[in-house]
Order: sequence, then structure tokens, then C-alpha cells
Amino acid sequence: MNDEQVPDEGSDDEDLDKALERFRISMDPLIKWQQNVFPSISRMLQESAAFRLNLAKNFPKIVPPLVTEVTQFQKQLQGMSTFNSSLRALIESVNRAYAPQWEGIFESISDFQSRIFPENWEGVIRPGVDEFESLLIDEGIALMWVPGPKVIQALLDASTPAERRRVISRRWKGIVADCETVLIDVTHPRLQGSRKFGLDCVRALKEGHTAPAQALAGNLLDSILRTNFDNAARLEVTRNNFKKNGVRFNLDDYKIRAAFTLAPVWCAHAKYRTEDGDPIPRTFGRHPTTHAVSRAQYSRINAVMGLMLVTSVIKFFDMEME
Repeated sequence: MNDEQVPDEGSDDEDLDKALERFRISMDPLIKWQQNVFPSISRMLQESAAFRLNLAKNFPKIVPPLVTEVTQFQKQLQGMSTFNSSLRALIESVNRAYAPQWEGIFESISDFQSRIFPENWEGVIRPGVDEFESLLIDEGIALMWVPGPKVIQALLDASTPAERRRVISRRWKGIVADCETVLIDVTHPRLQGSRKFGLDCVRALKEGHTAPAQALAGNLLDSILRTNFDNAARLEVTRNNFKKNGVRFNLDDYKIRAAFTLAPVWCAHAKYRTEDGDPIPRTFGRHPTTHAVSRAQYSRINAVMGLMLVTSVIKFFDMEME
């Protein structure tokens, strides 16, 4: 009796594993992007050139279902015990078709982010919006246009508000220089007066006049908002009743560059009333800077934070106004 020829099933299994691995490699970037980046990037897309070409409108509808289909397909393939040549050819064609497209898509996403974040974010490991929302809304740290990338990265890497204030304290000279560079570059005719007073803040800090620098920064911020916003818009970004009603600044109410610029403005306008017996805050605030001149409120860190904030707002208007 002749021995029957037994097909080498191991070869098919090995081909299956290799094909699945290539498929996983080509699809995983999409899966990870949808899980980790898509929630924040979808809002960023709204200000990109691609949005004007209707890409952003279609991405939110197309990508999640596509990811679901890909995930289900992967699970089905992994549960198969046999693998034939036609199916193998199908997966190989999917790999060839989609891998180059994903690469182009992710390059475009990187370009989208660069259109949203100013030059001072170049080289910074960009977190999701939720990861640095607290820095903007709760701590009032300006991050748009100033400070420079190394300082931003150090602020993001710090784990507590106290650590972030120490970062500002240690690097204050570099931050002041960053603000000076940005203010010098402000070109809009309507902002030249604000630009000059901003540079006066820079000069005062460089010469060691911390208190005058903070006082000027606080009042300059108020002047800029009153000059460039109507009363309703100004009140919207300065009416901070968080202590009373627990309502925080809502980033979703604004386009993303405006949201990131104005959130620290809202934080700086936290209610402070001497007549109510409020303790003088140690963090920078527009109201205590004006109404509670003291060693508790006035400090070099707060003066630098005030300069950062006013510089960011001036540059925002410089970029936005026709």
C-alpha cells in the first residue's frame, strides 16, 4: 500500500501568519490614529486647507466605520484555521493598496497640526487637547506663539502646577526674550501702540523692575480686549464665575486657535473681591494685579506669566485682523 501524499499544511499556516502580520502593520497606524488622535484632530481639521476641500467633512464620517470594518476583518482572519491562495492574494492586494495611502494621510495630518499650532510648537511632542487643557484653563499658562519649544516641552513634561511655575521661574530670561521676538514681529497698524507697551514690559523685566512690568501687563491686557472686542465678546472671555457656579471655559465654543489663546485670558479673570474677604491669590490674576498690590500677588513669575499672556493675545489679533 502506497503512502498517501500529505499536503504540507504548515506552509499555508506560515503564509497566513506572514500575510496577517503585513496586514496588521499596514492597518495599525489607522487604528491607533483613530483611537488616540482622531478626537482632537477632527476639530483641528476645521481650520485646515483640507477642510475647504471638504476632506474634514468626510473624514469624521468615513474613518470610524472604516476602522471598525478593518478591525472586524482582522478578527475574522485570525480565527480561520485554513488559508487558500485566493484569500492570501486578496490580503496582499489590500496591503499594497492601502499602505501608501495611510502614509500620505498621516503626512497630511502632521501638516494639519502645523497649521493649527504656531511656530513655537515646532518639535514639541503634541498631546491631545485634554492633556494640556488644564494648563490653559486652570493654570492660565499662555502657550500660543510664546514661549519657545523647549519651554513648552518642559511645561508639558512637568507633572504639577508647582513644577510648571518652577519651570517659568528658572527659564524666565529665555521666556522674556521669546516674548520680545514675537512682539517685534507684530505688524498690524492698529496694534502698534499695544506692541510698544508690550516691549515696555519686556524692558522692565530685563532691568529688574518686576512690579511695574506686572502692573503694565495686567492693564495692557484689559486695554487690548476692550479695544479689539465689542463689550459682549469681551465679557464672554473675561466673565469667570468658576468659584460661584463651577462653570469652566469651554474650548469647544471657539475655533481652536482662539480657544487656546483665550482660555488663559479667562483664567486670569477669576473673580477676586477684597470686600468679600477673598484671600489674595499667588497666581497671576487681572483683578488682584489691579486691586491687591501685595507681595503675595506681585512676583517675577507672575510678571512673566502676565507678559506671556499679553504677548499671546497681541499676536493672536495680529494674525486674525485683516
